[in-house]
Amino acid sequence: MSLKYEISELKLAWQAGIKRRNSEQETSAETKLWPSVLTVVVLVTLMGAAVLLPFDATLSRQAFASEWPPFLVLRTMTNLVLAAPYVVLSLAVIVVMLVMRSRVRMQEGFRLKVPEIQHYYCRLGTIAHQAMFAIAAILSAGIIVNIVKYIVGRPRPHLVDTIGPFGFKPFDFTYHYVSFPSGHACTAAVLATLIGLWFPRLRIPAYTGLALIAVSRVFVRAHYPSDVLIGFMVGTVTTLILARFLAQMGILFSLQEGQLFPELKGKIRRKIKQVTI
Repeated sequence: MSLKYEISELKLAWQAGIKRRNSEQETSAETKLWPSVLTVVVLVTLMGAAVLLPFDATLSRQAFASEWPPFLVLRTMTNLVLAAPYVVLSLAVIVVMLVMRSRVRMQEGFRLKVPEIQHYYCRLGTIAHQAMFAIAAILSAGIIVNIVKYIVGRPRPHLVDTIGPFGFKPFDFTYHYVSFPSGHACTAAVLATLIGLWFPRLRIPAYTGLALIAVSRVFVRAHYPSDVLIGFMVGTVTTLILARFLAQMGILFSLQEGQLFPELKGKIRRKIKQVTI
């Protein structure tokens, strides 16, 4: 019963979001799904990758050969941005939140619409739904990256001395020819963007720290610098587009004119419920 109840809630929210999005005849340029600033980000990133391409082999060799202590620390952190653990963690959060919500619904105070209990119930739902969003962002960005990987077929840096950085082999489907773009860097960007959406004050530290972890892929000779740059861009743009789409639907996020990062809608709902219930 609990799972069916949650699914019905999500279904109603989705249907209401579709009606709302379809009913809006005009959308300002600042609140469109793809704002102009994202175009600038993509173009600048592509230009940066193009500039890095001639130096990829040299930078890769130097990074791998370096024994500077900070670089050694980065090497130990490279697998902190594996996608699978975060998907599993998000699933665990969803299960825990849904179980807790089902228990709250059994309380007499919930049926009597006690404000504190209603507030707690909504907060659990917000956490569960944001965990679902995190899974969707990680998987969507990962699918895009892997499709590009197999189409491009770029050799990894450990083959730089035999094949070089441009010995492309499309649709090889082996580990050796899936260097571009970096999947780890993509996941790092998704995580940074999620933190930026959930905790705006941590946006800059999150991007800085996770960008450094993404760069560690160069130091373990798994990717070239241009691979990392493009992977990070894909993760960032994919997550932002998903968040902006949900904001347009009126689900999870809200979007004001001039904003690139939507705001959490849960905060708005909590304020309203404290006043109206």
